[in-house]
Amino acid sequence: MSDNRTQKTPPSGASLQEIGLSKRLSAWLAHHQLVAVETLLKLLANPLGSLLTWLVIAISLTLPGALWMALDNMEQLSGRFQESGRITLYLTPQTPATDGQALSDRITGLESVASTEFIDADTVLDEFRTNSGLEAALDFLPQNPLPSVILVEPPLGLQQAQLLELLEQLKSYHLVDSVQVDMAWVERLLAMLALAERLIGVLGLLLALAILLVVGNTIRLAIAARVDEIRVVKLVGGTNAWVRRPFLYTGLWYGMVGGLLAWLLLIICWLVLRGPVADLAQLYGSAFVLQPLDAGAAMVLLLSAMLLGWLGAWWSVSRHLDQIEP
Repeated sequence: MSDNRTQKTPPSGASLQEIGLSKRLSAWLAHHQLVAVETLLKLLANPLGSLLTWLVIAISLTLPGALWMALDNMEQLSGRFQESGRITLYLTPQTPATDGQALSDRITGLESVASTEFIDADTVLDEFRTNSGLEAALDFLPQNPLPSVILVEPPLGLQQAQLLELLEQLKSYHLVDSVQVDMAWVERLLAMLALAERLIGVLGLLLALAILLVVGNTIRLAIAARVDEIRVVKLVGGTNAWVRRPFLYTGLWYGMVGGLLAWLLLIICWLVLRGPVADLAQLYGSAFVLQPLDAGAAMVLLLSAMLLGWLGAWWSVSRHLDQIEP
């Protein structure tokens, strides 16, 4: 009796094979690595054209980066100004020096006070006599008309509401005749810093748009030069993601190298300006030192450049890739 069971014969020629997830991931990473290296080599093979695009991106990033560096230094300077913004307490006339010193020690213990300095009336008169040039006229005074004072140093970074609360508390002491504090110029400086921050934001957005347009136009020209190649790849089954990948890496390289050049330009600007700024600060008796862009800000600048390059490439490829069909 013959066996009616049909036996399956192995398929000849090409056959489907199931590929595991790990192999797919390994192939995906290998292709990304290959595309990244190839796109960088293509950019380096055309150094003049690539350098022009990199310089445009670098200059567009240098301007907001320089303003950012200046703002950081201005905040450092404003901190020094605020540190010297003291509150002057004028005590009632004829206040004994012991009572004034005791009040000064009491104020030192307040949470919103960093330090105090008590100056008795005789010392105030001696300083006024030395600085005013009215020694002869002051000798005719029957008694010292100047009061004792207490110089109150608020801590650095004290908020305005806390400062007003401190002023009200200082005015409540019975030995205090009047309180003088001139923080208006500090408030003007802080308002200027806030305006500078807003200016950096607006300028940064405009220059970011310029970078997107520059990278997008460069990628558009690259797509136009490879239309036939893209059609062949699509004809043999290449997906849009496969075709898009080299252009995205090209935009990423444009942003990365442009960001590095911008950081280098900022370092050069800092080296050029550091000496003159130090000389100017020395003439004004200040220990101010121009600081470069810190590492965190430089990293933000570099990552922003890479993101803008990638977005510009993605925007350009998304617009033109669907129009190319085999």
